[in-house]
Amino acid sequence: MNQIGKDSAGLFGKPIGATTGPDGLVNRVMQRLADHKAALIQGFPTTAPEQYIGFLRHFGRPLENYGAGSTSTAYTLHPNINVVRCSTTGTRVQEQGGPLPAHSARAFSKSRPKYIAMLMTTDGWPSEPGEAGESTIIRWSDALRQMRQSTPATYSADHALLTRTPLHITAQHVVDEWSTLPLLYDLDDAACDEDLGARYSLAILDQLPRMAMDDEVRTQYAEALGHFAQAANHPAARYTHTLRTGEMIILDNDRFGHGRLPFPHTRTEDGQLTVNPRTLWSCVLG
Repeated sequence: MNQIGKDSAGLFGKPIGATTGPDGLVNRVMQRLADHKAALIQGFPTTAPEQYIGFLRHFGRPLENYGAGSTSTAYTLHPNINVVRCSTTGTRVQEQGGPLPAHSARAFSKSRPKYIAMLMTTDGWPSEPGEAGESTIIRWSDALRQMRQSTPATYSADHALLTRTPLHITAQHVVDEWSTLPLLYDLDDAACDEDLGARYSLAILDQLPRMAMDDEVRTQYAEALGHFAQAANHPAARYTHTLRTGEMIILDNDRFGHGRLPFPHTRTEDGQLTVNPRTLWSCVLG
C-alpha cells in the first residue's frame, strides 16, 4: 500500500488488452468478472460511443443515463452514456476537480444495477500522486473489515444498524422505483458473511434528516454511517488506479464502490483560464 491506496494490480490482475479481438476480449472480460468481480481493459477505442455501448451489451443492459431527455452536454453524446468532464459553469460535483468519496451507481434504485463501466477517453493533465484524479475502488467487504479495525467498540451496533435499517434514497430528474433496502444488503451468491452489497449515495447525509426514522435512531445511524464512510475511503482499504486514455474499468456494482481523488480543474496559460480536458464515459448496466 502507498499513501493513497493499494495497488490496483491486487484487484485487477494483468490488464486485458482490447487488441485481443472482439470475441476473445468479451470472453476474457467475462471470465475476469466471474473470478474477480472487476476488470481493467487497455487500448479500447475512445471516439465511438456506439462501439463502447455495443461492447458493454455483452455484460448487461445499458441503462439510460439520468438526463437522457436533457440538453446538458453531459447527457447528449449517447442516451446510455454519462460524460464526466470538467466545467467552469457546471453544478455537478463530478464536473469539479475535487475528490469524490466512494459511492454506488444508482443507490436509489430498487432494481440494483449489475455493473458500472468507466472509459477514460481523455486522461487530462498529469499531476502528483494523490492529486491526479486517481480512480478509487473499494470492495465493501474490505470497508467492513477496516471499520471493525478502526471502531471496534461500536462495530457490532453499527453493523446491525447498517444491515437492518431500511433507507429511502431519492434522486432528481429520475423516473424509477425507489429501493427500501438497507445500506448493506445480502447477496444471493455471497462468498462469506462480510460479502454484502451496498448502496452508498453521495447525497445520503443530506437526505438522512428527511428519512422516516426515530430521532434517536437517526443520530445513531449518522454515527454508524460516518464510521462506514471513513473506512470505505481509508487508504488501507481502497485500491487506486490512474486511468489512462483508452483504459476501461468494469465493476460489480453490488460489491464495489468507486470514487476519485482530486485533480487540477483549471489553470492559467498565456493569461487565459483553461479547463482540464479530462473526459470519462460512464455507463451503468442492468
